[in-house]
Amino acid sequence: MFIFVINKNSGKGKTLKVWDEVELYLQSKKVDYQVLVTESKEDVLQLKSLINNVHTKISGVIAIGGDGTSQEVINQLVDTGYPFSVIPTGSGNDFARARGLDRNVRREVDRIIGGRQEKIDLMKVDSKYCLTVIGLGFDGVVAQVTNQMGFKKWLGSFSYIISVLKVLRTYKPSSVELTIDGEYLQYDKVWLIAIANYPYYGGGMKICPNATSQDGLVDICIVHGQSRWKLLLLFPSVFKGEHVKQKGVNILQGREIIVNADKQLIIHGDGEIIGVTPITITIEKNALNIIS
Repeated sequence: MFIFVINKNSGKGKTLKVWDEVELYLQSKKVDYQVLVTESKEDVLQLKSLINNVHTKISGVIAIGGDGTSQEVINQLVDTGYPFSVIPTGSGNDFARARGLDRNVRREVDRIIGGRQEKIDLMKVDSKYCLTVIGLGFDGVVAQVTNQMGFKKWLGSFSYIISVLKVLRTYKPSSVELTIDGEYLQYDKVWLIAIANYPYYGGGMKICPNATSQDGLVDICIVHGQSRWKLLLLFPSVFKGEHVKQKGVNILQGREIIVNADKQLIIHGDGEIIGVTPITITIEKNALNIIS
Protein backbone atom coordinates (compact mmCIF):
# COMPACT_ATOMS: atom_id res chain seq x y z
CA MET A 1 0.00 0.00 0.00
CA PHE A 2 1.22 3.48 -0.94
CA ILE A 3 0.43 6.85 0.60
CA PHE A 4 0.28 9.80 -1.81
CA VAL A 5 0.69 13.35 -0.48
CA ILE A 6 -0.74 15.81 -2.99
CA ASN A 7 0.01 19.54 -2.85
CA LYS A 8 -3.00 20.93 -4.68
CA ASN A 9 -1.37 24.39 -4.95
CA SER A 10 1.75 23.12 -6.72
CA GLY A 11 2.47 23.17 -10.44
CA LYS A 12 0.23 25.87 -11.93
CA GLY A 13 -2.80 24.18 -10.42
CA LYS A 14 -2.28 21.04 -12.50
CA THR A 15 -1.26 18.75 -9.64
CA LEU A 16 -4.80 17.47 -9.17
CA LYS A 17 -4.97 16.68 -12.90
CA VAL A 18 -1.73 14.71 -12.58
CA TRP A 19 -3.20 12.89 -9.60
CA ASP A 20 -6.30 11.95 -11.62
CA GLU A 21 -4.00 10.29 -14.15
CA VAL A 22 -1.95 8.61 -11.41
CA GLU A 23 -5.08 7.33 -9.69
CA LEU A 24 -6.52 5.81 -12.86
CA TYR A 25 -3.25 4.00 -13.53
CA LEU A 26 -3.01 2.76 -9.93
CA GLN A 27 -6.53 1.39 -10.19
CA SER A 28 -5.75 -0.33 -13.48
CA LYS A 29 -2.77 -1.99 -11.74
CA LYS A 30 -4.93 -2.87 -8.69
CA VAL A 31 -2.54 -1.05 -6.35
CA ASP A 32 -3.79 -0.15 -2.85
CA TYR A 33 -3.28 3.47 -1.84
CA GLN A 34 -4.39 6.25 0.48
CA VAL A 35 -4.34 9.98 -0.21
CA LEU A 36 -3.51 13.09 1.81
CA VAL A 37 -4.38 16.34 -0.01
CA THR A 38 -2.59 19.41 1.35
CA GLU A 39 -2.87 23.16 0.90
CA SER A 40 -0.31 24.27 3.50
CA LYS A 41 2.77 23.07 5.36
CA GLU A 42 0.62 22.46 8.41
CA ASP A 43 -1.52 19.97 6.48
CA VAL A 44 1.53 17.75 5.90
CA LEU A 45 1.79 17.27 9.67
CA GLN A 46 -1.23 14.97 9.34
CA LEU A 47 1.00 12.46 7.55
CA LYS A 48 2.38 10.98 10.78
CA SER A 49 -1.15 10.38 12.06
CA LEU A 50 -2.17 8.78 8.76
CA ILE A 51 0.86 6.47 8.86
CA ASN A 52 0.12 5.45 12.44
CA ASN A 53 -3.47 4.57 11.55
CA VAL A 54 -2.59 2.38 8.57
CA HIS A 55 -2.71 -1.29 9.51
CA THR A 56 -1.23 -2.75 6.32
CA LYS A 57 2.35 -2.66 5.08
CA ILE A 58 3.33 0.74 3.66
CA SER A 59 5.46 0.29 0.53
CA GLY A 60 6.20 3.98 0.10
CA VAL A 61 5.12 7.58 0.69
CA ILE A 62 4.96 9.59 -2.52
CA ALA A 63 4.84 13.38 -2.84
CA ILE A 64 3.05 14.87 -5.83
CA GLY A 65 4.39 18.41 -5.95
CA GLY A 66 7.74 20.19 -5.97
CA ASP A 67 10.83 20.48 -3.79
CA GLY A 68 8.98 22.30 -1.01
CA THR A 69 6.39 19.53 -0.78
CA SER A 70 9.14 16.92 -0.81
CA GLN A 71 10.94 18.67 2.05
CA GLU A 72 7.82 18.72 4.21
CA VAL A 73 7.10 15.05 3.52
CA ILE A 74 10.61 13.76 4.23
CA ASN A 75 10.64 15.60 7.56
CA GLN A 76 7.68 13.45 8.57
CA LEU A 77 9.28 10.27 7.21
CA VAL A 78 12.88 10.23 8.45
CA ASP A 79 12.16 8.42 11.70
CA THR A 80 9.73 5.91 10.17
CA GLY A 81 12.01 4.07 7.74
CA TYR A 82 9.34 4.15 5.02
CA PRO A 83 10.71 4.91 1.53
CA PHE A 84 10.06 8.21 -0.21
CA SER A 85 9.61 9.25 -3.81
CA VAL A 86 8.12 12.11 -5.79
CA ILE A 87 6.13 12.68 -8.95
CA PRO A 88 7.29 16.20 -9.89
CA THR A 89 4.75 18.96 -10.54
CA GLY A 90 6.40 21.96 -8.84
CA SER A 91 8.14 25.07 -10.15
CA GLY A 92 11.72 23.90 -9.51
CA ASN A 93 11.70 20.09 -9.26
CA ASP A 94 15.44 19.98 -8.56
CA PHE A 95 15.34 16.76 -6.53
CA ALA A 96 13.49 15.05 -9.38
CA ARG A 97 15.95 16.53 -11.89
CA ALA A 98 18.94 15.22 -9.95
CA ARG A 99 17.34 11.77 -9.66
CA GLY A 100 16.58 11.64 -13.40
CA LEU A 101 12.80 11.53 -12.88
CA ASP A 102 10.36 12.90 -15.42
CA ARG A 103 6.71 13.88 -15.83
CA ASN A 104 5.62 10.73 -17.64
CA VAL A 105 3.04 9.54 -15.14
CA ARG A 106 2.86 5.89 -16.14
CA ARG A 107 6.63 5.53 -16.23
CA GLU A 108 6.96 7.11 -12.79
CA VAL A 109 4.18 5.00 -11.28
CA ASP A 110 5.80 1.85 -12.70
CA ARG A 111 9.10 2.92 -11.12
CA ILE A 112 7.39 3.44 -7.77
CA ILE A 113 5.53 0.13 -7.90
CA GLY A 114 8.81 -1.58 -8.81
CA GLY A 115 9.98 -0.66 -5.33
CA ARG A 116 13.77 -0.70 -5.76
CA GLN A 117 15.20 1.19 -2.79
CA GLU A 118 18.39 2.91 -1.76
CA LYS A 119 19.52 5.17 1.07
CA ILE A 120 20.56 8.79 0.68
CA ASP A 121 22.12 11.41 2.94
CA LEU A 122 20.18 14.40 4.23
CA MET A 123 21.33 17.82 5.41
CA LYS A 124 20.13 18.94 8.82
CA VAL A 125 19.64 22.42 10.28
CA ASP A 126 18.55 22.22 13.92
CA SER A 127 15.71 19.68 13.66
CA LYS A 128 14.93 20.42 9.98
CA TYR A 129 16.03 18.09 7.18
CA CYS A 130 16.75 19.33 3.65
CA LEU A 131 17.05 17.31 0.46
CA THR A 132 18.83 19.33 -2.20
CA VAL A 133 20.54 22.67 -1.46
CA ILE A 134 20.73 25.09 1.44
CA GLY A 135 21.56 28.60 0.27
CA LEU A 136 22.25 31.82 2.12
CA GLY A 137 22.92 35.45 1.37
CA PHE A 138 21.93 36.47 -2.14
CA ASP A 139 20.41 33.00 -2.56
CA GLY A 140 18.18 33.39 0.46
CA VAL A 141 16.80 36.73 -0.69
CA VAL A 142 16.15 35.32 -4.18
CA ALA A 143 14.20 32.42 -2.65
CA GLN A 144 12.24 34.85 -0.48
CA VAL A 145 11.34 37.10 -3.42
CA THR A 146 10.42 34.10 -5.57
CA ASN A 147 8.11 32.66 -2.94
CA GLN A 148 6.36 36.02 -2.58
CA MET A 149 5.53 36.14 -6.28
CA GLY A 150 1.81 35.71 -6.80
CA PHE A 151 2.52 34.27 -10.23
CA LYS A 152 5.37 31.89 -9.29
CA LYS A 153 3.38 28.76 -10.10
CA TRP A 154 2.63 30.05 -13.60
CA LEU A 155 6.25 30.91 -14.45
CA GLY A 156 7.89 27.76 -13.11
CA SER A 157 11.70 27.90 -13.06
CA PHE A 158 11.64 31.22 -14.95
CA SER A 159 10.45 32.85 -11.72
CA TYR A 160 13.90 32.21 -10.19
CA ILE A 161 15.61 34.02 -13.07
CA ILE A 162 13.34 37.04 -12.65
CA SER A 163 14.10 37.10 -8.92
CA VAL A 164 17.87 36.87 -9.49
CA LEU A 165 17.81 39.91 -11.78
CA LYS A 166 15.60 41.84 -9.36
CA VAL A 167 17.67 41.10 -6.24
CA LEU A 168 20.98 41.71 -8.02
CA ARG A 169 20.15 45.41 -8.39
CA THR A 170 20.21 46.14 -4.65
CA TYR A 171 21.82 43.24 -2.75
CA LYS A 172 25.05 44.03 -0.87
CA PRO A 173 27.62 41.27 -0.21
CA SER A 174 28.91 40.55 3.29
CA SER A 175 31.89 39.22 5.22
CA VAL A 176 31.44 35.60 6.26
CA GLU A 177 33.18 33.28 8.71
CA LEU A 178 33.01 29.55 7.97
CA THR A 179 34.05 26.68 10.18
CA ILE A 180 34.17 23.46 8.17
CA ASP A 181 34.89 20.33 10.22
CA GLY A 182 36.76 22.50 12.71
CA GLU A 183 38.78 24.50 10.15
CA TYR A 184 38.20 28.26 10.29
CA LEU A 185 37.92 30.24 7.03
CA GLN A 186 37.04 33.87 6.34
CA TYR A 187 35.76 35.43 3.12
CA ASP A 188 35.01 39.05 2.27
CA LYS A 189 32.48 40.39 -0.21
CA VAL A 190 30.53 37.13 -0.20
CA TRP A 191 27.50 37.10 -2.46
CA LEU A 192 26.26 33.62 -1.74
CA ILE A 193 27.06 30.30 -0.14
CA ALA A 194 25.30 27.17 -1.37
CA ILE A 195 25.59 23.94 0.60
CA ALA A 196 24.55 21.02 -1.55
CA ASN A 197 23.45 17.42 -1.25
CA TYR A 198 22.55 17.37 -4.97
CA PRO A 199 23.87 19.50 -7.86
CA TYR A 200 20.76 21.54 -8.73
CA TYR A 201 18.68 24.33 -7.30
CA GLY A 202 16.58 27.25 -8.53
CA GLY A 203 14.94 25.21 -11.28
CA GLY A 204 18.03 23.76 -12.94
CA MET A 205 21.03 25.83 -11.85
CA LYS A 206 23.95 23.42 -11.40
CA ILE A 207 25.46 25.18 -8.42
CA CYS A 208 27.57 22.26 -7.12
CA PRO A 209 28.12 20.04 -10.18
CA ASN A 210 29.70 17.10 -8.33
CA ALA A 211 27.46 17.00 -5.27
CA THR A 212 26.14 13.53 -4.47
CA SER A 213 23.80 12.36 -1.74
CA GLN A 214 25.68 9.15 -1.00
CA ASP A 215 29.17 10.22 0.07
CA GLY A 216 28.52 11.49 3.61
CA LEU A 217 29.62 14.99 2.59
CA VAL A 218 28.08 18.26 1.44
CA ASP A 219 29.60 20.32 -1.34
CA ILE A 220 29.96 24.03 -0.57
CA CYS A 221 29.99 26.73 -3.26
CA ILE A 222 31.22 30.17 -2.18
CA VAL A 223 30.87 33.08 -4.60
CA HIS A 224 32.89 36.08 -3.43
CA GLY A 225 34.98 39.04 -4.51
CA GLN A 226 32.86 39.75 -7.59
CA SER A 227 31.53 43.06 -8.77
CA ARG A 228 27.80 43.28 -9.45
CA TRP A 229 28.52 43.34 -13.19
CA LYS A 230 30.80 40.28 -13.04
CA LEU A 231 28.21 38.38 -11.03
CA LEU A 232 25.63 39.10 -13.72
CA LEU A 233 28.00 37.78 -16.40
CA LEU A 234 28.72 34.72 -14.26
CA PHE A 235 25.05 33.85 -13.82
CA PRO A 236 24.36 32.10 -17.18
CA SER A 237 27.30 29.71 -16.67
CA VAL A 238 25.66 28.29 -13.51
CA PHE A 239 23.12 26.35 -15.59
CA LYS A 240 25.93 24.19 -16.99
CA GLY A 241 28.04 24.18 -13.83
CA GLU A 242 30.82 26.10 -15.59
CA HIS A 243 30.92 28.90 -12.99
CA VAL A 244 33.22 26.73 -10.86
CA LYS A 245 36.07 27.46 -13.30
CA GLN A 246 35.93 31.19 -12.60
CA LYS A 247 37.95 33.28 -10.18
CA GLY A 248 36.07 34.01 -6.97
CA VAL A 249 34.16 30.73 -6.97
CA ASN A 250 35.37 28.17 -4.44
CA ILE A 251 34.10 24.61 -4.02
CA LEU A 252 34.76 22.86 -0.70
CA GLN A 253 33.42 19.79 1.10
CA GLY A 254 32.61 18.95 4.69
CA ARG A 255 30.42 17.20 7.22
CA GLU A 256 29.69 20.08 9.60
CA ILE A 257 29.50 23.71 8.47
CA ILE A 258 29.07 26.65 10.82
CA VAL A 259 28.30 30.00 9.18
CA ASN A 260 28.54 33.45 10.78
CA ALA A 261 28.35 36.79 8.99
CA ASP A 262 28.66 40.51 9.70
CA LYS A 263 24.89 40.78 9.19
CA GLN A 264 22.00 38.35 9.35
CA LEU A 265 21.74 36.42 6.10
CA ILE A 266 18.46 34.83 5.00
CA ILE A 267 18.68 31.06 4.55
CA HIS A 268 16.61 28.79 2.33
CA GLY A 269 16.48 25.01 2.24
CA ASP A 270 15.06 23.39 -0.91
CA GLY A 271 13.77 26.84 -1.90
CA GLU A 272 11.86 27.41 1.36
CA ILE A 273 12.96 30.02 3.93
CA ILE A 274 14.23 28.24 7.05
CA GLY A 275 15.97 30.96 9.08
CA VAL A 276 18.87 33.40 9.29
CA THR A 277 22.55 33.19 10.22
CA PRO A 278 24.30 32.11 12.37
CA ILE A 279 23.64 28.53 11.34
CA THR A 280 25.09 25.04 11.77
CA ILE A 281 24.53 22.49 9.02
CA THR A 282 25.38 18.81 9.35
CA ILE A 283 25.08 15.85 7.02
CA GLU A 284 23.34 12.68 8.18
CA LYS A 285 24.53 9.70 6.18
CA ASN A 286 21.93 7.21 4.90
CA ALA A 287 19.16 9.13 6.68
CA LEU A 288 16.37 8.46 4.18
CA ASN A 289 15.14 5.49 2.18
CA ILE A 290 14.02 6.41 -1.32
CA ILE A 291 12.42 4.48 -4.15
CA SER A 292 14.93 4.67 -6.97
